[in-house]
Amino acid sequence: MSALTIFASIIATLILIWAVWFVIRLIQYIASGEYEVDQRLHDICK
Repeated sequence: MSALTIFASIIATLILIWAVWFVIRLIQYIASGEYEVDQRLHDICK
């Protein structure tokens, strides 16, 4: 494998890990009820 292929694989793996982490945190955020509170605050501040 060339150095470019290894480098691209590492970058792709890091992006995939970040995407999975983002989805998990988004689900936790919505499930915790903070999303609804933020929506109400947004509506109040209009």
